[in-house]
Amino acid sequence: MRAQPMSEQLAERLEKMILDGEYAPGEKLANERELSERLGVSRTMLREATKQLAARGLLEVRRGVGTFVSDNPGVVSNPLGIRAEGGKSVPEILEDWYRVRMIVESEAMEMAAEKATDEEIAELEEILAKELELARTDYEDFMDTDRAFHCALAHATHNLVMARLIPTLHASIYYDFVRGYYPQLRRAYNHNVNEYHVAIVRHLKLRDGRGANLAMRCHMLQGIHDLRSTIKE
Repeated sequence: MRAQPMSEQLAERLEKMILDGEYAPGEKLANERELSERLGVSRTMLREATKQLAARGLLEVRRGVGTFVSDNPGVVSNPLGIRAEGGKSVPEILEDWYRVRMIVESEAMEMAAEKATDEEIAELEEILAKELELARTDYEDFMDTDRAFHCALAHATHNLVMARLIPTLHASIYYDFVRGYYPQLRRAYNHNVNEYHVAIVRHLKLRDGRGANLAMRCHMLQGIHDLRSTIKE
């Protein structure tokens, strides 16, 4: 029987730490030097284990920023296997995506208004502040932060299925499909976030589930409108 390489053993050890909740979804890992010293392994071995876990969807390596636990650990890129095929164009797929999210995420706001802790709402405010700051500067970091905002909303529902479903919807569409249209939609996206993400957080702070529901619904409808307007131009 082949002896298991040390990097694979380390990957399994890190995987257990993540799945046991020692690292939360979206949490940034310690830097390479600190983590290798803590685990008692070489940085080379840690780097190889990190690559394995990134390939399996448990970690995300963001160049120049660090290594993060995936929003939905263990779910690989495009878990729904959606492709631009079967007669559906990319804009049509994106509209389908918005409509499903409108059904799911709008209703999720009712749960978030009821279940979210004060700490979770404060975290949403922090993510929103960062998102508004990035909206005019760095589109890749803005996209990461936008996704983090919606995933944090999902976790704030304290519903296990919702906390897994919304990140899965994002993993299947966000980067492969949205990225290509973002340069054209940038100004519209920024306006949408400024208006509706702000409204969602405001209603959640008031524990107004109906208001947060309607704000999310308007957020998705605005996304569909902006997409259609861009395609026509």
